[in-house]
Amino acid sequence: MLELRGDERILDVGSGLGQLSRAMARAAGPEALVVGVERSTEQLVEARRQARQAGEDSLVEFRHGDATALPLTAAEWGTFDVVHARFILEHVQDPAAVVRAMVRAGRPGGRIILEDDDHAVLRLWPEPAGFPRLWQAYIDTFTKLGYDPFVGRRLVELLDDQGAAPVRNHWLFFGSCSGDASFQPMVANFLGILEGARPAMLQHELIDAKEFDAAIEKLRGWGEGAGAALWYSRAWAEGRLPGPEPPAPRAPGRRRTSRRKTAGEPTLMRFLAESVEDLNSSLELEKVFRKIGTRIRSAIDCQLFAVLLYDEETGILEHSYSLRHGEHRVLEGGLRLGQGIGGTAAKLRRALRVADVRQDPRYVRVRHTDVEIRSELAVPLLFKDRLVGVLDLESTELDAFTPEHETVLTTLASHIAIALENARLYGRVLAQERRLEHELEAAREIQKGLLPGSPPRVRGGQIGAAYVPARILGGDFFDFLSYGKGCLALVVGDVSGKGAPAALYGSLAMGEIRGYALEHAHGPAEMLTTLNDSLLRPGLESRFVAMAFAIYDPAGPSLTLANSGFPKPQLVRNGKVTPLEVTGVPLGLLPDRDYDEIRVELCIGDLVAFCSDGVQEPADEEAASFGSDRLAELLVTLSDLTATEIAEAVLRTTDLYVGEGYESPDDRTVVILKVTGEDL
Repeated sequence: MLELRGDERILDVGSGLGQLSRAMARAAGPEALVVGVERSTEQLVEARRQARQAGEDSLVEFRHGDATALPLTAAEWGTFDVVHARFILEHVQDPAAVVRAMVRAGRPGGRIILEDDDHAVLRLWPEPAGFPRLWQAYIDTFTKLGYDPFVGRRLVELLDDQGAAPVRNHWLFFGSCSGDASFQPMVANFLGILEGARPAMLQHELIDAKEFDAAIEKLRGWGEGAGAALWYSRAWAEGRLPGPEPPAPRAPGRRRTSRRKTAGEPTLMRFLAESVEDLNSSLELEKVFRKIGTRIRSAIDCQLFAVLLYDEETGILEHSYSLRHGEHRVLEGGLRLGQGIGGTAAKLRRALRVADVRQDPRYVRVRHTDVEIRSELAVPLLFKDRLVGVLDLESTELDAFTPEHETVLTTLASHIAIALENARLYGRVLAQERRLEHELEAAREIQKGLLPGSPPRVRGGQIGAAYVPARILGGDFFDFLSYGKGCLALVVGDVSGKGAPAALYGSLAMGEIRGYALEHAHGPAEMLTTLNDSLLRPGLESRFVAMAFAIYDPAGPSLTLANSGFPKPQLVRNGKVTPLEVTGVPLGLLPDRDYDEIRVELCIGDLVAFCSDGVQEPADEEAASFGSDRLAELLVTLSDLTATEIAEAVLRTTDLYVGEGYESPDDRTVVILKVTGEDL
């Protein structure tokens, strides 16, 4: 499909093991220059080894580099006839940056060629047990890492956005079966890909280890059986950079007859097919308008072009996009149904072609233009028999529009209507998302306001707290309440679930706690019993709260503690860590529950840490969680710091443990009580 000539400069971005780079070099011939760029040092070394083994080490110049920072000299930029990338865009967070670098490397008139997967298009037969769940987890891993598993669908849009005019677009289907020489290597490749993604799948809790291993074994057994078949697809798109068109492709040593069409020869089917592909490559309304105008005016000459969208509430066809002699113009107002040629076409739900508008009383002159119109063609845009709008073309020539023009636009109208509806829906979704983000941000500020602004000062000790929600809103909460004579209540809770529902339920629980604390200074166990009864409400059956409720008395000093499913607080004393053993059923789960409480006599230098389960859950690249043992060692190490410094350092250390870019699956809260014996 590349149709290489014998003298081209070719840049292969993401050359991997170099098989395709060498194949391109062989096809292009000895006069060509092929440069392969690969980020992986291991693959680069193996590519050079395989080239030497095949006696082709002079065919390709392999270089180490990144797709967004190509290893080219200043003189090489803008000189390549063909710049190619395969299976790269699905593994980067900013595919546009890669295409932008490729465009910069290409010469004027050069070709940019993109190939990538659409991971949704994969079928196995007979389907191994557990494979759909396994493959979906693999796809979801891309999203978790900030990649697009369906980037193959956007190749044309990426080319267009970066200034490479799309000229070809294909969907390549492949298949194999047991007995085919290519089948076992394909199965081995799939197994290698999935097993390589296992740590990320487990880290992001997309599938559990047992389910993963069982599905892999089923897949391996399927690959060894008879009658197995698989199908998959790859997207392929080519863009052309502005500049002189290169000579027709030819194989080395012989000429090939060019079949280029002149501008006046495009067939109806080719024009329609290319137009539909082009229209479906964008969801931004303004881009869709521009594509419609560019496409139609490339085939039909007119001086005025307009897209009018129908407003169902007002019954008006509003001027939404207009061109005058190819330049964008903003036109105000619109047409009622039945008004003008366009309004009449919309009302009748059929195209109207008027050879001489001066002879048609329905004609309405467009305001704010001095163009003398003589003929007009209006085509309604319908989507599922619902009026979306009207295409309106006007010309200064008499009888400028032919029956073929009417046929082309009528055929294309339904696709334009779909593209416009998709773009409008996308715009509404974006507006809703922005509004939701604004509302969530406001809710986050409110939630922050409900939490203590700074830890209170207490006699004989220090209080520290640190909190990081997994999302904009979190389900963890904590509070400090004056409790009796000189005492302080420490409350740390974790609501089931995440996001807005958990945050609302947590706010409800905090409100209940503060209300009861003001009216009745119950002991911790009695307080949890009272809260449990209060949270057992109709409609809230699926929610519950794990909470530790403790009362610090500096007179002892002592700590009285009750627990309803929260991770056991850790007592650090003289370099040793002891879990405070008191448990109970989470609040709001079961009625008529009584809770135990313990009293711990504290000493100067003691440290009590309350950490939600999100603190221990973060996992490293090998899916090993931070865990209770690491947390205990860390608390001992940090025990000489202030309470606030300890709380902040715990969260900072868990961040460093998992590495940059990690998104915690759960909220993380740390509350520290440190006994110092110091008076206020």
